[in-house]
Amino acid sequence: MQWRQGDVLIEQINELKEGLPKTKDNLLVRGEGRYHGHFIEGEIEIYPNPDFGVEDTVSHYLSVEEEAVLKHLHTETKLPTGEHHQLKLKPGKYRVIRQREYNPYAKVIQIIRD
Repeated sequence: MQWRQGDVLIEQINELKEGLPKTKDNLLVRGEGRYHGHFIEGEIEIYPNPDFGVEDTVSHYLSVEEEAVLKHLHTETKLPTGEHHQLKLKPGKYRVIRQREYNPYAKVIQIIRD
């Protein structure tokens, strides 16, 4: 199953990538220049992907123990931005995929930053 919140795609998977360190930082994606971000909240373990980049668009792996919620919040006030609806994730394992696009002027593939 897949869920999208702006430029972030959450995809359910069977197994997590092994050997990744955990983080307590629940900010999965920070918006560029507008003080907003995609935050995950709940009983969850978060594993940043050190290989994240244009070649590997998976930024994080998630292990959700109890229902979690992906929220789009202002990074300073933690108030909802109203730009995206909340997404509820049931217990399971997930990967966070960043959308990318081709820039024909620069002739490069780049990660989309909303």
